[in-house]
Amino acid sequence: MSALDENSMADNNTASCPFCTFADSDANFVSQHIEYCHPETGLASSIQDNPQDLAGQNSASLPVSQGGADKYVDCPHGCGETIEIAELSSHLDLHVAEGMDDTGGTPARPTTDVHGDGYFDDEDSLDMLNSHKGGKRGMQRDSSRVNTAKTPRPHSPPRATNANGTKRLGRSELGPHAHEKKMPSWLRKMLEKGGSTSKQTQITSDGKLTRRETVENETDNLIPVLARLCEQDKSVQRALFCSPKVRHICKMRREGGFCGYRNIQMLVSWLQKSRSFGYEHFPNKGPTILELQDMIESAWDMGFNSSGRAETGGIKNTRKFIGTPEAQALFMSLGIPCEARSLSESGNVRAYEALYIDVAEYFRSACSPDDDAKIVQTDLPPIYFQHQGHSMTIVGFEIRDNGSANLLVFDPMFKTSPAMQRLLGTFVKPSDPTRLLKAYRRGTPYLQKYKIFELLKLCTTSPEHEAA
Repeated sequence: MSALDENSMADNNTASCPFCTFADSDANFVSQHIEYCHPETGLASSIQDNPQDLAGQNSASLPVSQGGADKYVDCPHGCGETIEIAELSSHLDLHVAEGMDDTGGTPARPTTDVHGDGYFDDEDSLDMLNSHKGGKRGMQRDSSRVNTAKTPRPHSPPRATNANGTKRLGRSELGPHAHEKKMPSWLRKMLEKGGSTSKQTQITSDGKLTRRETVENETDNLIPVLARLCEQDKSVQRALFCSPKVRHICKMRREGGFCGYRNIQMLVSWLQKSRSFGYEHFPNKGPTILELQDMIESAWDMGFNSSGRAETGGIKNTRKFIGTPEAQALFMSLGIPCEARSLSESGNVRAYEALYIDVAEYFRSACSPDDDAKIVQTDLPPIYFQHQGHSMTIVGFEIRDNGSANLLVFDPMFKTSPAMQRLLGTFVKPSDPTRLLKAYRRGTPYLQKYKIFELLKLCTTSPEHEAA
């Protein structure tokens, strides 16, 4: 497998934003980006040049590290997320995608899109996999805990060390609320209540009316829609998907950074619907964020990744970031088999290439060697996916005709777009499937920014079966 040279990432037919580095083959999408991210008021575009201007408007809610390398700003979209300034442009671009409506605009030209640069040869992945094996530990939170992920910041404040030598983590690992004792009461009440529910009438594919209950921040049956869009996208050579029984669960408005919990909820949704080993631990609709906090604290009490308590100072009733170690501890404490691993650069294999190889092999393991279908639907569980600052749920992997690869993800930071909602349970063919897929694709331009990735995979067999 080879990676695209950086110079080849720009295409003559690719439209570029005049205010930042954003580029895309769809000129309409670039126009939306400019209108949304660089409005005439200058708010969004000025954040990168003058972050202190926005911080001054609401300094109490915009904590800044002493070293200046970890500055956070509230999302100007009002979603409640507190974002590192370096990631703000990408964050706003995805807000554009989540609000996308299928207006029947001009289809994108068949050139490489913003999330699709980096060659990947499906046939070469086994050889590459054998030459690169990631470690089993070194798990991160929603902001990296791994010492090798980046060099220490020279001006970071000293961290407290407890009696057994475990260092208390700070904002760079636990997020802007790393030192809070208790989340605001209004937020706790909102999390206790959960997303609002409603009932909608829909016309099914056979022309019948059906009523279904929907939850504000949850979307069922989204995998079949993504599979249809990939089938219709002529630039896709092959796409492999996990079980359609996983539910997309996103944050509620003003919720903030609970992505790790939302990804755990997505894995639990698969456990429940597939009735896989351990599902009986989740008998109701699904655990709330507050309930997950209790379960993680209980896992620490039982000795699973228990250093997390000393590192975080405890997470109960706080907004501190969690990550792979906490997800792993929770599932292990319930006897639910899972495997965690860390992937980083090794030799001539970059971290994102190792990630592609691992995920491709995961999905190919459930395929027949003779299956050469463009769209492959498996019964595999989704994957908990972590990089510095954020976590998502991997639900698929695709290879494009130009050799590039994409992860297909459910991102808990963004809701399902109106256009995608309308495709649920219907067979309407959208005018431009590539535009709808943007919110779910994470390719090389996005992934190459990170030096280490972590994956947590649920095992599909019970411990008793494996022992036999």
